[in-house]
Amino acid sequence: MVAEPRVWVDVEGAVRAWARAAVSSVDGRVFFGWNEDAAHPQVSLSRVAGPDDRCLVQFDVWAAKSQGKAQAASTAAELCTAADALSRYEHEGVLLHGARVLGSRWQPDFESGAPRYIVEVVFIATATVGVEG
Repeated sequence: MVAEPRVWVDVEGAVRAWARAAVSSVDGRVFFGWNEDAAHPQVSLSRVAGPDDRCLVQFDVWAAKSQGKAQAASTAAELCTAADALSRYEHEGVLLHGARVLGSRWQPDFESGAPRYIVEVVFIATATVGVEG
């Protein structure tokens, strides 16, 4: 079996840009890792598995301890709603065609006790240009 060559892209970069625009309650605070200096709520994301056209991304949705589970739940719900509504987003040569939310679960940080939801989403991404050869 011979597969068509494809251009691999920075899915995480595009997803971060999309989330910064789509989840207004975090006011742009979407990072590739938890940022102890940033205000809350905030979101961190990482690519877990899969090729670009079915890329599993995990979001950690953090809330201020003083706001607790309610703030984390509200932000996670906003993220899930935005992902469900995603139909097309372009960022620096990457086209996000859509997303499928796999789930959202309450999982406070074991060490710090910080309020956190984990949201898993599969994104469908391709390059905006094809392979030349």
